[in-house]
Amino acid sequence: MLKKLIRYEFQATARIFLPLYGAFLAMSLLLRLVMTVQEAQNWQGAKLPAWLNLLLAIPVLLYVALFIATVVMTFVVAVYRFYKNLMTEEGYLMFTLPVKPIQLMNSKLIVALVWTVLSALVCFLSLMILIFTPDLPGAIAYWWQIFVTGAASEGLYLTTGILVELIVAVLVSCAGFFVQAYTAVAATNFSDSHKGLMGVGAYLVINFASQMIFSILLFIGGITLYPQIESMLNNSQDLMWLFHLTIWGSVAWTVAISAVLYAGTHWILKKKLNLN
Repeated sequence: MLKKLIRYEFQATARIFLPLYGAFLAMSLLLRLVMTVQEAQNWQGAKLPAWLNLLLAIPVLLYVALFIATVVMTFVVAVYRFYKNLMTEEGYLMFTLPVKPIQLMNSKLIVALVWTVLSALVCFLSLMILIFTPDLPGAIAYWWQIFVTGAASEGLYLTTGILVELIVAVLVSCAGFFVQAYTAVAATNFSDSHKGLMGVGAYLVINFASQMIFSILLFIGGITLYPQIESMLNNSQDLMWLFHLTIWGSVAWTVAISAVLYAGTHWILKKKLNLN
């Protein structure tokens, strides 16, 4: 049943994201064409009329707007779908299906993460459309090698494993954001009125509390392990171990707090659901 829920969620959200992606990439191509025309005019020493320069600025504004929309809508749609499907009148239908609340939650989270990855890829492709030249790969390789060499001289060895770790950390962070937002939305079940304010307030409290607890644990750990950390910072071999520890410590904390919030959200949907 989870597969059917995921397929339904993809079909519903694709109506929003696919046109948005298409418009974004089309605007990227148009803006690249405009940039090419302007470069050709500058190379020939010709000056375009002021009104035409103003007209050519419109694609830039539209591109920026679509870039922001692609990033923002990825998160807004994920949270709104959770609210609309499970917290409004649609919830009466969703919770009569022969599925468990956790399956509903998992389907929302999985689809949200997939669209997050796709949005990131579309943004990257858009930037490549704007800046790609035949010399770009060589230039990137050259400066990347300089960066890697400089980092290695300081004891940081940038490998494929490091890149994988960073990608995992980013994905876990995104998942953590969605889980916090879902918990805040679920918390609106404790209010019969002003649900919007309740949701915003719950998210702020959850975020503040998690950051506060993390800061306290980090402070205690820093005080307790200060001699060891200082030694690692002065030793290039131990510096990489400290780097890995920082990444995986952050991932572990996000997973832990997300697991608690996920369990709380599941409990609310199962025991305290209030669709009034």
